[in-house]
Amino acid sequence: MGETTRQRGGIDSRTDRFSRARALAVVTALSVAAVGANIVASFLAVQLQSVGSDGLTFALNLLAVQLSFLVVGVGYLWFRPAVTIPIRWPTRDELAVALAGLVAGLVAVSLSFVSTDVVVPSLELWPHFSAYSGYSASSVAMVLVGAVLSLLVIGPVEEFLFRGVIQGRLRAVFGPVAAIGLASFVFAFFHFYLILLLEVPAAVIAHMLVYYTVMGAIFGMTYERTETLVVPALVHGAFNAILFLSAVPFA
Repeated sequence: MGETTRQRGGIDSRTDRFSRARALAVVTALSVAAVGANIVASFLAVQLQSVGSDGLTFALNLLAVQLSFLVVGVGYLWFRPAVTIPIRWPTRDELAVALAGLVAGLVAVSLSFVSTDVVVPSLELWPHFSAYSGYSASSVAMVLVGAVLSLLVIGPVEEFLFRGVIQGRLRAVFGPVAAIGLASFVFAFFHFYLILLLEVPAAVIAHMLVYYTVMGAIFGMTYERTETLVVPALVHGAFNAILFLSAVPFA
């Protein structure tokens, strides 16, 4: 998971500040690279939208975005070959942590739905909110494709980048708590940054920022607790799959 140090004294303090600034710069560079890769991948996916059914188009869009995340993460490890990400099958106790993380995620999304109806009713007034938040799908095929890809691709790839690479890099100099918080914010940013280009209510942006940051923190805590990337990948994938499958009756 990385090491943290507590440094004292003038020279050590300056070294510590430099290490933190460098880590933030690395994460910023990774984020910029991921945004650029997202844009390129999405553009290429759009060019292929006429290849088949809605389900196939939906799958291509999802895979294109995930490929961009994977390229950025692998590229970082290529430049930093000494960096290792712990990947092993979890123990029984660690699977219990995964289950607890999944339950926490479902509670969080339930509260998110409640907030759209009670706390922040203006969210309902923006017609594209459900589409951008990933809560809707237009066909059973898209729902099933989304569920399968969540387990096989989205969970593993996003956790590789946001927890394995970004949270791991931050943890080395900031410690676990700050690393989870900062990585969760980056995770949230990538789930709503595109809507910043549109005219949307501030309540929508605030809601999505809080919701996705909380979800990122849940995934991050399971990673920190178990020290294996498999656990947050399982939690993330299963959580997304449940959300997709819950939309089957409405598709």
